[in-house]
Amino acid sequence: MNYKIISLTLLTSVSLSMLAQKEISSKIEEVTVYLSGAEVNRKAKANLVVGKNEFKLTNLSPYIQPNSLQVKVNNQKVTVVSASSEVNYWSKNQMNKRPEIKAIDDSIKELEFQLAIRSSKRKVYNEEKSLLQANKKLGGANTGVDIEDLMDAADFYRERMTNIETRLLDIAESEKEIHKKLEALHSRRNHLFNGVKNTGEITVKLASKYRGNANITVSYMVNNAGWSPFYDIRAYSIDEPVDLVYKAKVQQNTGADWNNVKLKLSTGNPSYNNTQPVFSTWYLQYYTPSSDNRKRYDKERPRAQGYSPADDEAPLMESVTVLSNKAESNSTANFTTVTQNTINTTFDIAIPYTIKSDKKGELVEIQNYELPVEYEYFAMPRLDREAFLLAKITEWGSYNLLPGDANIYFENTFVGKSYIETNVANDTLDVSLGRDKSIVIERNKIKDFCKNSSFGGNKKSTRGYEIKVHNNKSVPIEIKVIDQIPISTIKEIEISMIEDGGAQYDATTGKLTWTIKVPANATQKIQYKFEVKYPKDKVISNL
Repeated sequence: MNYKIISLTLLTSVSLSMLAQKEISSKIEEVTVYLSGAEVNRKAKANLVVGKNEFKLTNLSPYIQPNSLQVKVNNQKVTVVSASSEVNYWSKNQMNKRPEIKAIDDSIKELEFQLAIRSSKRKVYNEEKSLLQANKKLGGANTGVDIEDLMDAADFYRERMTNIETRLLDIAESEKEIHKKLEALHSRRNHLFNGVKNTGEITVKLASKYRGNANITVSYMVNNAGWSPFYDIRAYSIDEPVDLVYKAKVQQNTGADWNNVKLKLSTGNPSYNNTQPVFSTWYLQYYTPSSDNRKRYDKERPRAQGYSPADDEAPLMESVTVLSNKAESNSTANFTTVTQNTINTTFDIAIPYTIKSDKKGELVEIQNYELPVEYEYFAMPRLDREAFLLAKITEWGSYNLLPGDANIYFENTFVGKSYIETNVANDTLDVSLGRDKSIVIERNKIKDFCKNSSFGGNKKSTRGYEIKVHNNKSVPIEIKVIDQIPISTIKEIEISMIEDGGAQYDATTGKLTWTIKVPANATQKIQYKFEVKYPKDKVISNL
C-alpha cells in the first residue's frame, strides 16, 4: 500500500474542506433608519478552521449598497480578507427544482393523463354511436323483418345508446372536475412563482490563526426604507400649554423583514463620499415652502392664515385616540434617548420593533413635549369672514422638529389637519387651532364714501371699509385683524391713505394690522379709507 498517496489524498481533502464556502445564518440586531435609506446591522456565528475561511450570508435584502458593506470579527486572531455582496436572481430552473413546485407539476401531469384517458374513451363511445346509427336499417330491399327480430334489435339499440350517452355524460362531468383542479394547481404555481423575490447574499472571506467559533458583525446600507415625521398637537384650553406628540412612520420594502430589532431614527442623510469638501461663498436666500406639502391643504385652506377643518380626507393617523383630559400614559417616547450632534439628531428607541417589508409601515412615538404657547385670535376678513385661534409656540427650535403633517386637537376634539413648517427662521411657530364660530366678523363698504369722480385728464376713486368684530363669548378677547389697501407698480396710478383707523400701516405692502380688545358680548368697529388716482382713459379691473 502506498501511504504517501493516502496521506496526499487526506491532505487534499482537508485543504478543500478548509476552502469550501459555508452558508451561515444571521440575525438583524439593530437598524438605523434615516429619512431616506437605512443601515442594517447583522450578527452571525461562524465555526473557523486555521487558515482560509469563506462564508456566505443568504436571504438578505437585494437592495444592499455594495460600497457600504462593513465586516468586523470579535477576535484579534482573525483577519477580514474581503467582503462582497451580490443579488441572487431566481431562475426558472431553480424554481422548478423546489419541492412544492415539483409536487404541483406531478399533480398536473397526473390530471392531464386522466384527461387524455377520458378523451380516448369519448372517442371510442362516439365511434360506437356512429356505428349503431349507420346500421339502423334491417333486412333487404325486397324482404321484410320478423317482428321478434325487430323487437330484439330495438331493445339492443335503445339499451346500448342509453349506455353510451350515460357514459359520455359521466366523462364530461369528470372532465369538468379535473379542469377545476388543474386551474387551482396552475393558480397556485403562478402564485409561488410571483411570490419568489430576488435575495441578497454577502460573501465573507476570513483568515484565522485559531480553530473555534467567532462572532461576525456585518453592517450595510439598504434603499427602499426611511421614516417621515408627523405630529399630534393638543391644546386643552387657552390657559394651558400645548402638548406635542412627535411621531414617526417607519416604512421599508427592502425584501427582508426586521423582526424584533433595536431601532434608531436619524434625521441625517448618510453619504459615503470620502472627498474633502471644497470652500464656496455662503449666500443667504429666501426659503420657499415646498408646494407638494402645501397642495394637500390649499384646496381646503382659505387664503387667510389658518385652515379649514372641514375636508373630505381622512385624518393623518389611521386611528385617533382622544384623551378626556391630560393624562400620563406609557409610550415608546418614555424609552427614547435623543442624541444631537452638529448636523443631525438620533432617536435611540430601547423597545424592540418589528417592521415588515410591506410598505405599510409602523407608527413609532418618539417624543412628548409640553410647549410654552401664546394664544391669539386672528382674522383677515377681506379673504375670510371668520376668526381663527392660533397657538404661537415659542422656543420650538430646541425640540428637533422636522417639517411634517399634524393632527390638531382643541378641547379634546379633532379640529383638522395642518402642516408644521419648521424650515423657517422665526422665533415663533404658528399653528392654527381652527375657526371660532363664536366670533363673527363683517366687512362692508362705507357706501356714502365710495364714489368715482373725474378732474382734468384723471379719475379719482375713493374707497372706505368698516370692519365689525362681534364677540359672542362670555369673556373678553384680543384679536389681530389684518386688511389691506392696494399698492401701485405703475407711475400714473397714485394711491393715498386717507384714514388708517389706528392701524399699523406698512406702506410697502399695503398691509393694515389692528390688535383690538373686544369685551364679552360686545362689538368693536374699525374703519379705513383711501383714494386712487389714475388716467381718465384707463380702467382698473381689480379695484
